[in-house]
Amino acid sequence: MKVLIMYALAMSILICSWTCGTTDGGSVRDVDNVYNDATLRRICELRCAGNTAEIVKYFTAQYPEYRKAAVSAAASLKDSMAVLPLAALLTDQDHDLRERAAFALGQTCHPIAEKYLLETDFDAQPDNVKSAILVALGKCGGRKALEKVQSFDAPHSNVTLVSGKAQSICWFAKRGMYSIQTSQSAIAIVCDTLIHEKARSIAAEYFGIAPADFSLYTDELVAAYRSAKLIHNKVNIVLALGKCHNGRAFSLIKSIVNDESSDYRIVMNAVAAFENYPYEECKPYVLRLLKSYDDKIATCAAQYIYRRGVPADASTYLELSRSVAGWQTRTTLIAAALKYATNKATISQSIKSGFEVAQNIYEKAALLRALESDLTCYHFVEQNTLYREDGDELIGVEGIKTLSNMFESQEFEQYAAEVKAAENLDLYKEFGLIFKTAIQNGTPQMVTVAAQVVARHPQIFLRYFNTYFLNQARARCMLPRDADTYMTLVNTIKVVTGQESESYEQEQSEVLPDWDYISKIAPGAEVVVSTQKGDFTIKADVNNAPLAVSNFLKLVDEGYFVKSQFDNITLLRAENRGSLSYFDIDKSIMIPSELTQNEFEEGTVALNTTALNHSCTTQWFVMLVPDATSDGNSSIIGVVTDGMEIVHSLCIGDEILSIKRK
Repeated sequence: MKVLIMYALAMSILICSWTCGTTDGGSVRDVDNVYNDATLRRICELRCAGNTAEIVKYFTAQYPEYRKAAVSAAASLKDSMAVLPLAALLTDQDHDLRERAAFALGQTCHPIAEKYLLETDFDAQPDNVKSAILVALGKCGGRKALEKVQSFDAPHSNVTLVSGKAQSICWFAKRGMYSIQTSQSAIAIVCDTLIHEKARSIAAEYFGIAPADFSLYTDELVAAYRSAKLIHNKVNIVLALGKCHNGRAFSLIKSIVNDESSDYRIVMNAVAAFENYPYEECKPYVLRLLKSYDDKIATCAAQYIYRRGVPADASTYLELSRSVAGWQTRTTLIAAALKYATNKATISQSIKSGFEVAQNIYEKAALLRALESDLTCYHFVEQNTLYREDGDELIGVEGIKTLSNMFESQEFEQYAAEVKAAENLDLYKEFGLIFKTAIQNGTPQMVTVAAQVVARHPQIFLRYFNTYFLNQARARCMLPRDADTYMTLVNTIKVVTGQESESYEQEQSEVLPDWDYISKIAPGAEVVVSTQKGDFTIKADVNNAPLAVSNFLKLVDEGYFVKSQFDNITLLRAENRGSLSYFDIDKSIMIPSELTQNEFEEGTVALNTTALNHSCTTQWFVMLVPDATSDGNSSIIGVVTDGMEIVHSLCIGDEILSIKRK
C-alpha cells in the first residue's frame, strides 16, 4: 500500500509538471502538445472546415477545456451565426470561458453582439471578463457601447481594467469613433504615473490612431513623454505632440530628433509629427537625418521631403541623392527632385538609366515608382510593367501602382489635353487599355490595383464595350489564395454594371491538420533565423495555432525561406514574403486562420491574413512594436525570444542566410 501511495504521489507530481509548465518569452508556454487529445483535434478540424454549427455543440461539453477550445474556434471563424450561443456563455460559471466568449462576440463585429454584451451584468463580472467585454464593445459597438466605455471608471490601480478600457477606446478610434471624452480618458491614463506602464502605453496608441487636435493637452503630453519608461509609450506620444500644433510641442519634437540616443522608432514618429509644422522650420532637422547611421531613419527623412518638399529645393534634393549611402534614401530623394523640379526631362532620363542598370530588384521597383511625377514617362513605365521579358511580379505591381498614380494626378487632365491637341491621341483611352491589359494578363496584385482604378473612374469603364474581361479575371482567381483580388473584382463589376455579381461562397477547406506531424512538435520548439545582420530565435507555439505552426515548420525543415528577403519593413513590423513572387503557387498554402486574444507584443511572430480569413503559410512577420488593435486579426505562430535587436536592424532586401530548428 505504501508503495502504491508513493507511486500515486509521484504520478500526480509528474502530471502537474506536464500541465502547469513554465512561462518563457512572454506568451509561449512550455507544456505538453495539447493536440494529442482526440476531441481537441476534432474541434480544430471543424474550425478548418468552417463548421460553426458543429463547433457550437461543444459549447456544452463536459470538460471546460473542450468548451474553451470550441469558443476559440468560433472566434477564429468570426461567424455571426455563433452570436446567440456565445452570448449564453457570458453567464457560465467558468470565468476564463466567459472571457473567451466576450472576445469571440467582439470578433463577429456584428451589431447584435453589442446588445448581448451591454445586457450582461457587467458589475458582477471578474476583472478579466470586464476587460474582455470592454474590448469587444470597442470592436463591434455603436454609440451606446462607446458611452458605456467612456463612463466606466477603471480604478487606476487595476492594470487589467485600465488596459481593457484603453484598448477599447483604441478600437473605437480605429473605427472612426472618438470624442472629447475618449481623448480625456486616454490623457488621464497616459499621464498618471501611478498606473502600470503597460496600460499607459496602450492608451498612448489612441493618439496615433485618432485624427483629433490634442493642443489642449500639450502640457500633459509633454510631461507624459518625459516620465514614460517604455519606448512604445514614447513612440505614440510623439505622434500626439504632432497633433498639438504649437511651439511647446514642436520644441520637444525637435529635441527628440536632435538626440542621437533616441530609439529609431521614436525618431521616425517624430519625423511623422513634423507633418503638422512648417516645412522651413523642420527642414534643417530633416536634412541632418538624411545622414543618419540608421537607414530607416534616413529613408523616413527622405519620405518627409518627398511629401512636404518645395520646388525651390528641387536641385538640393538631387544633389543630396548623390551623397547618401542607402538605396532607399537615394531613390526617394531623386523621386522628390523629379516631383518638385520645373524641368523634369534630365532627372527622368537619369532615373531611367538607373533603372536599367540597377541589380537590386527593390531598387528597380523604387526607381520605376519615382517616375510617377513625370507623365511623359508613362510609356516607359507601361513597357516595363506589362511587357517585361522576365515578368517580375514586384516590378509589375509597382509599375501598375505608378500608372494608377499618374492617371489620378492633378496634372493628368491638362497633360491629356495637350497630347490630344499635339498628337490626336486620347490618353484616357490609352490608360483604359493599360488597366484592361493588366486585368487580363497581370498577377493577382496587379489585377487588384487596376480594377480599383476602373471602379473609381467612370471615364475609363465607359470606354469599354463590355465587362467580359472583368468576369474572366474573376473566374481565374484561385480561392482562397486570391481572395482580395476576387472581392475587388466583384465590387468593380457591381460599380460598372450596377448589378450584384455572384459572390464567392466559402467551401469546406481542403487543408486539414497533419496530426502525425503536429503531435511530434514540442511546444516551445525553436527556430534560429540567420541573416547578414545576425541571428534571432523564434519560439513556436503549436498549442496556439497547430495548423499555422506545423505548415511554417515544414517550410523551415525544407529550407524554403533560405535566400528569401525581408520585403517590407514598417514602423510596426518586419515582413518576409518567402518568395519574390507574391504567391508561390507550389508552397503558398492558404489555411484557415487561427485567431486568439493573445496580445501582439514586440517580437510577436504571425502570418499574413487574407480578406477571406485565411492565413498565407509563406508570408510571416515580426512585430517591432506592440499593437493594441491587432489581436484577433492574424494567426500568431510564436515569439522572438533572442536577437530582437537583430530584427530591429533589418532593412528591405536583407536576406535569410539560413533558417532551421534549434
